[in-house]
Amino acid sequence: MPRSKEKSEQIRIQSRAQILRAACQIFSERGYDGCKVADIAKRANMSQGNIYWYFSSKEEMLKSILADGFETLGTLMHKAATSQTTAHEKIDFLIRQYTAFGRELGDFTNIFLALLAQGGLERLRELGFDTVQIGTGYHQSVSAIFAQGQAEGFIRKDLDANMLTMFFFSFYNGMTMTYGKEWINLPIDEIYAAVLRLIGRITG
Repeated sequence: MPRSKEKSEQIRIQSRAQILRAACQIFSERGYDGCKVADIAKRANMSQGNIYWYFSSKEEMLKSILADGFETLGTLMHKAATSQTTAHEKIDFLIRQYTAFGRELGDFTNIFLALLAQGGLERLRELGFDTVQIGTGYHQSVSAIFAQGQAEGFIRKDLDANMLTMFFFSFYNGMTMTYGKEWINLPIDEIYAAVLRLIGRITG
């Protein structure tokens, strides 16, 4: 009996996701330039021919991984910034969800930072990503949350919200660059407390 259209689409989606997971792991471990499509096929338990059925090149896989990661992060930041809640609740959501993103999609962050270190913004632009524009959107969302926190008396008002936003992203990027995946084993409550101290939460 031939497959239904729905079943075929489900298999296509699952196979594509399986390939991207394998590619993400390999790119993170060896670097984008340090692997071949054959390595990805082996990790995905597929033939190279099957890989090329879904992606025309290794670069197309990289672009898909980056696009998915940037979109996930953008959605997270936007949701945190636009929710009709207090700054305390927004910051709680932001820290916990951003930490979860790093733990679940740490390979994406490793790939992004490696590309940035090796080729700078120009290499990412060549791949079709304006990371300055993307980063500006992230920054604006988080800065707005911190500014609300200051207005509500949750964060110290003598600190610049833009500076605190830079501290926030540098904290996570620094852990990833220095410790790779080791940081994901840190207790979430300790990470949470460290970020709150970093952004000047008012206690008492």
